[in-house]
Amino acid sequence: MSSEKINSIIQRRKPLAKSIIDAKNSLDKILEQFIKLKGVCSSALSDDSLADERGEVSEIFRGFNAHKADELQADMTNIYRRLSRNTLNIAVIGLARQGKSRLLQTITGLSPEVIPDSDRSVCTGVRSDIINDPDAQETFAYVNFLSEEEFINNTVGRYFRELQRHKSGISIPETLTEFRHCVLPDRDTFTTENVEDETRMRNYIGELKKLQAHLLEYKAYLGTGRSSKIPESEIKLYVVQKDAETGEEYFRHMAVESVEIHCKFPNHEAGSLRLIDLPGLGDTRIGDTERMIEALSDQVDLVFFVTMPRSTGDDVFDSDINLYSQARRALGRKLPIDRWSFWVINHNSRDDNIKQCQDFAMTLRSKDIHVAKIVIADCVNKSEVSENLIDNALNFLEANIERNDREYAKSLQDIMNDVVNNLHDVLSGAKNIFSDNKSFEKDSELLDRLFDSQFDDLVDGLVGSVEPDSFLGKRKNEPCTELREQFNRTLKIEEDAADDGKISSITPETVRRMVRRAGSPEAAYTNLLHQLRTDLSGKMQQDLDETLKNVVLIPMKEELCKILAENGKLNMYFKSEGAGILSEIIAFIEDGKQDIMPSILEGLKRLDQTAITCQNRIQPLIREALNLLDPMKEESRQRKAILNSADGIYMSLIEIYRDTLAMLRESLDREEIYSEPNEFAFAAADNFVDDLVRRNTDSSSLNVIKIDTQWRALYRYIRGDVWQEEFGNSQAKSEAFAKISGPLSTALTLCDNMDFNFTGQGE
Repeated sequence: MSSEKINSIIQRRKPLAKSIIDAKNSLDKILEQFIKLKGVCSSALSDDSLADERGEVSEIFRGFNAHKADELQADMTNIYRRLSRNTLNIAVIGLARQGKSRLLQTITGLSPEVIPDSDRSVCTGVRSDIINDPDAQETFAYVNFLSEEEFINNTVGRYFRELQRHKSGISIPETLTEFRHCVLPDRDTFTTENVEDETRMRNYIGELKKLQAHLLEYKAYLGTGRSSKIPESEIKLYVVQKDAETGEEYFRHMAVESVEIHCKFPNHEAGSLRLIDLPGLGDTRIGDTERMIEALSDQVDLVFFVTMPRSTGDDVFDSDINLYSQARRALGRKLPIDRWSFWVINHNSRDDNIKQCQDFAMTLRSKDIHVAKIVIADCVNKSEVSENLIDNALNFLEANIERNDREYAKSLQDIMNDVVNNLHDVLSGAKNIFSDNKSFEKDSELLDRLFDSQFDDLVDGLVGSVEPDSFLGKRKNEPCTELREQFNRTLKIEEDAADDGKISSITPETVRRMVRRAGSPEAAYTNLLHQLRTDLSGKMQQDLDETLKNVVLIPMKEELCKILAENGKLNMYFKSEGAGILSEIIAFIEDGKQDIMPSILEGLKRLDQTAITCQNRIQPLIREALNLLDPMKEESRQRKAILNSADGIYMSLIEIYRDTLAMLRESLDREEIYSEPNEFAFAAADNFVDDLVRRNTDSSSLNVIKIDTQWRALYRYIRGDVWQEEFGNSQAKSEAFAKISGPLSTALTLCDNMDFNFTGQGE
């Protein structure tokens, strides 16, 4: 035995482990993308008009063997764990009383207290992993307990399911409480069609009665997960069914999944060796065999079958063949048992069965039992076990493990090839369903005819909106009476307050506080003039701007949008009301279509961003009329104020404020001022019509996109809604494919770029 050899074997597996996990990660991405694609398809094809396509896609997706893919993912995870482990794992299995426990004692140095070897009955109750720990000062263990669900389903449930096969009316308990109180069949009167089954079923009932009777002794451990460190003296309480000396029965093992024992092996060269002790197979407890053999598929690097022929003569019995068959089934074709196992024939020197061992070896070969090597060794003789068995096993693994690992991986590589190619075929089939997604272009003659008529209606409506007899044309030369009325309302409020000896934004108390804060009446007066001017200017601008927006700007935009919606039938696709349709169309074009509709987009955005305020024409007049309230202006400085008290200042403010309001009324009482807003609205509308029906893009170059071409492109996208009878289904199909094409193309690309050859061998 050599720790360096063991470590070398372990390290040589790591590169292949890395290749496999990389390949699995790529496979995971493909399968995740496929799941995402199915979700996108389900959403995109939900419309009733796409029922046929939805059915076709669903049928094609069913062609993917998801179960095979799931198994492949699990197998790749298993082989990765197998190859990336930092221990070399050897499983020791065998029927009861064949020397398996004695062999483990010899290798590990553990006592019968930890690995029972009674000749009187089956003693080991659970799987034990025995790990060489060179740093361990003393032997200890960790216990992994079953969950309540695992115990009910995989332990209790197995017995009940077997009983159900022979007698109806037996129900399986779903909880521990139900199991504790359920009435079991009578063991002595339970009958089956044949005696062999009857004996087994009665034994099963006996086991259930035992599990039920002693439930309280192990119930508390179920579902507790992994235990804390257990000292060597307590290990037997969790692994042993019956004490070898006293015959006392233990029941904690019924709650145990496995035990992990750490100890220092006698051979200091044992290195990273891990032995897996499977309970004596053939015990009455149902499910033990299946559960323990399952460990072989990914946790074991070599299997030792242990048999001890009787000195009086023995043969290879059905029990031996069944044991081999179960292990072979667990490893499957991907891990041929003949390349991963030794058959250990236990030479019992006390009974001198060497001749029977030799005969047994000869018989094995004639029974179609194939293993890598057959070894005869005395399982209690340290030198024989070390030289004939362990050294032999390590030499075998050193010479063969890379080849065996790669052959195992190659089988998965081939399966991955099948899975990914299967998925690629499915994805290609899904893509073919939408191969006619450009069928709209085939109907260009019908589209052109319908568009020409619709575009004429749209152009007539837009051009007509800026003609002299139109709504906007008539308003163009009319004064905005609403603006004048708003000005008068705002001004009248301030005038009435001044006539009553008040100012709406300043009170006598405000003046007193300002005098205290400013430090002098003169400074307070100056500050209050600034405040009056700012407040009045802001109030006038706010009221007038709000009026301009509501009575000039919004009606103009709504008039134009009404034409887009009704004359252009754009409301068949864009559902926003009033001027809101502008933002909706803009967002639609900006979603990847701006290069083919630049003029339309520019015109829509220009109109959407158009704003009207009183700043350009009216605000300068307002500011000029407020000069009396500007202490920096000469006309303000010429006014004499009463500055001997707060009341005097307030009276002076009222007087100058009243004169300011009079000047403001005189300044804004001009007819031409109120004609300008409607002229502005008409100009904005006229410019919008130019943008949408007359202006082409990039006229300075050869890349001219005529405005009707841009509109035709817009209608091509929404034709299914505008002309539902002619294009409705095709439109829905095209939109669905637009949503599906991205995820579908991604999935196909991932399949195309998948590298199956992670073993370094040819496909």
